Amino acid sequence: MLSWCSPSVVDGIPALLELLGSAQPELQCMVLAVLCHMSERTVVREALMQNGAAALLVDLLGSDLPELQSRCAVVLGDLAAHSEHGQVLIAQLGGVAPLILLLGSDVHDVLVNVVCCIRVLCLGRVDNQTTVAEEKGILPLVKLLTMPSEVLQEESCAALAVLARGHAGNQDAICAAGATGVLVEILRSRKMTAQVKAASALEALVEDNATNQDRFRKLSAADQLLRLLKVFQLEVREQGAASLWALAGQTPKQQKLMAELMGYHFILDLLLAQSDRMQYVGCQAAMALSRENRSHQDGLCQEEVVPPLVRLLRGSRTTEKTLLSVIGALGTLCTGVGHTSNRKSQTMVAEENAIPILVHLFKHHESLQVKVQVAQTLACITLGNPKLQAMLWNQGDFTYTALLELQRTEDQDMCLEAGHALSVFAYNNTAQQLMMLQAGGLSMEVYEPFLQSSREVERAKAAFQTVILAKVITGTDHVTLSARGVTVLVELLCSRSPGTVTLTAQLLTSLAHTRPGIPDAIVTMGAVEQLCSHLYSDVEETRTACACVLGYLSFNRHAQRLLLVECRNAPVTYDLLVEHLSEDSRISKVFMAEFKRQKSVGLPSQRYSAYRLWERSGGPSTTKSAQPVKRLGTRGLRSKSAPVRLGGQVPSRAPPHLGC
Repeated sequence: MLSWCSPSVVDGIPALLELLGSAQPELQCMVLAVLCHMSERTVVREALMQNGAAALLVDLLGSDLPELQSRCAVVLGDLAAHSEHGQVLIAQLGGVAPLILLLGSDVHDVLVNVVCCIRVLCLGRVDNQTTVAEEKGILPLVKLLTMPSEVLQEESCAALAVLARGHAGNQDAICAAGATGVLVEILRSRKMTAQVKAASALEALVEDNATNQDRFRKLSAADQLLRLLKVFQLEVREQGAASLWALAGQTPKQQKLMAELMGYHFILDLLLAQSDRMQYVGCQAAMALSRENRSHQDGLCQEEVVPPLVRLLRGSRTTEKTLLSVIGALGTLCTGVGHTSNRKSQTMVAEENAIPILVHLFKHHESLQVKVQVAQTLACITLGNPKLQAMLWNQGDFTYTALLELQRTEDQDMCLEAGHALSVFAYNNTAQQLMMLQAGGLSMEVYEPFLQSSREVERAKAAFQTVILAKVITGTDHVTLSARGVTVLVELLCSRSPGTVTLTAQLLTSLAHTRPGIPDAIVTMGAVEQLCSHLYSDVEETRTACACVLGYLSFNRHAQRLLLVECRNAPVTYDLLVEHLSEDSRISKVFMAEFKRQKSVGLPSQRYSAYRLWERSGGPSTTKSAQPVKRLGTRGLRSKSAPVRLGGQVPSRAPPHLGC
């Protein structure tokens, strides 16, 4: 018996295509039946492509015979799956439009095969994805989700997943066509295969799309996806985990909420799974929970999350993507708000022998990104912990010389990340700073391009590092360098980008409790007024980050006086400040008590800019020039000026605009 892929069969392809070009529908059906069985073979697909089968098949899609239409779709799908050239050729021949027309067929087999063909045509091809949308193929595909056929539902889910993946326009169009509710209904059903396909479609629809994420979250899609994590089959749990984390989005708050919904138990199960995708999601969830949250850090340690993380460090099958997440999760477990350390987490990580493994990765791993991430995590593990710092240096394989070399790399992103690792090592640690100087120190030439960069994030990171490493950077006065770094950071608080303001506030939080003089410099540059104005931001992460800075600055007497003025001028500022302080943030009890005392006494507001102008002029003659600056919304920015003394003799005459 001849094999389907034998030379004699392949040689017969031209003859079969000649018969296919005849005008006899019955003969064409027979030829297509043969080709359907043969086209699964690679050599047959190549022969069909070489002999111009694609054009014939596209023409036959317009036939009136459902059997002919169905078999044409099967062979075209095989040709599209053969190579990228096949996908491009079929689209160029106009094959997409007749396939879309066939979605209106009432024959089940035609619908299944056409949907499958559309899916293969769009796999990894953005242009074909766009063509399907332009030919109005999205709405018919969404309608097929409601068909009673389980097979058709599954194929439609798979096709929509391919159409949406990496294509923002199609993501919005599919959800606008009503796919959101239907997919959630499929997730609620008891058809496991359909649930997995629907979860895959959901993952593609919400990837990097905050609007669609909100749509699915409002329909409680996360609760349905959590059910998939309880299923025994690995493939089902893997898709459930991937879809859940795609639904978590990119904001720290949403990621944390999703991780809390998953809980410690599911996170541990994900880390212990054999699937790389599940391990990655487990690491990301652990990071989201423990980020600047000591209670969750302690909870994860009690749940024994650290041992599986360390095992993944050792694993030879751990992919680089997951390895980076593992390393990041270990570092996040050990650090809190404003570069505070968690001794309990640090000790547990060290007891699991993570430090030698990380040092080995730093020395021998080929990836520059892995090395830099390892350095940052080692800095977090040893932050403020002399015992673990001694353990690290006793390893002998980790040196500042090697880290300084990474900081001089041509890769600008890696250069800044290596500098961040050095900053964490040097944070409030003069001994480590001395060791860096002995290893050669840093040159200001490294940071100058970043401080003058047009990218605000680069400027913020570089400014922070120059303040922390001021005594390590050679050839410049550390006082001047620190002042320059603080100036850049405070100026960036005026940025129009919420992301830049949030990052800058987080960096200022760390600087607010570093060496003496830095908090005073921050206050002198007018940071208090800027931070108070950002408490009214529309972005919650920005409000939280700014509240944390103000909380630490409230321990500084100068900042405390200015903050009291701000809160007395607009008491809602105090409410916003207290409301947005994170669980581990700090705020001066003296400041809080003083504000409450002044509020209970009923002291008048101190609009100090206008007051100082009135005071200098000696009376109400300059009142018009001393009007308050226009407010933005319920709260605005004020011009920079010297702070007014709180307390003391109240003038007998006050400007009319300074009321209670």
